[in-house]
Amino acid sequence: MKILLIGGTGNIGQRILKEALDKGHEVTAVQRKPEALELKHANLTTIKGDLLNETELPSLIADKDVVVSAISLYAGLTPEQFKQAHQNLINALKKQPQTRIIAVGGGTNNEIAPGLKMLDNADIMKNIPDEYKPSIFAHGEVQGLYENSELKNWTYFNPAAMIQAGERTGKFRLGNTNLVADENGASSISFEDYAVALVDEIKNQQFVGKPFTIGY
Repeated sequence: MKILLIGGTGNIGQRILKEALDKGHEVTAVQRKPEALELKHANLTTIKGDLLNETELPSLIADKDVVVSAISLYAGLTPEQFKQAHQNLINALKKQPQTRIIAVGGGTNNEIAPGLKMLDNADIMKNIPDEYKPSIFAHGEVQGLYENSELKNWTYFNPAAMIQAGERTGKFRLGNTNLVADENGASSISFEDYAVALVDEIKNQQFVGKPFTIGY
């Protein structure tokens, strides 16, 4: 597969990049600062690009099988820029509907009851530090952008409630909109296993046109 990866230096993006290369995919990494990606690989091409520049997106997407967006609000984007970047991607992909988009989502997009997302639950949100809330609500809005777009070939991959560096075990559970938690109610996943599942989804195409999630 020919993959266009956006945000390949972040915590999740760098794991996705490694997993995709290890599985033999051909990856073009788009970076605002290409020099920040030091990895060299025969199947990796690094180019300069910016999702906020809508005019250059069609040429970046051209001839790619799938676009993986691993951009993060913690990489210097404001919530409005984050949403605009995804809207720009949606607009470009409408003109190239054969190209799939898989976007890294947010854990609080998951539901704890039918129709009730974590981000809409006041008891949960009051325990979350204020500095994280702009990112949380932006992810909620961006999932809505994809759900309400005319795109058919999209996937929004929301992690577990807790995601952090850990081991690549290859053992996890996938879900649709409901939070995946263990018998004690804990919902977690490593960056490494999240990347495994995302790259597997490129081949499996199990969650096209919908969100999905993961947990141990």
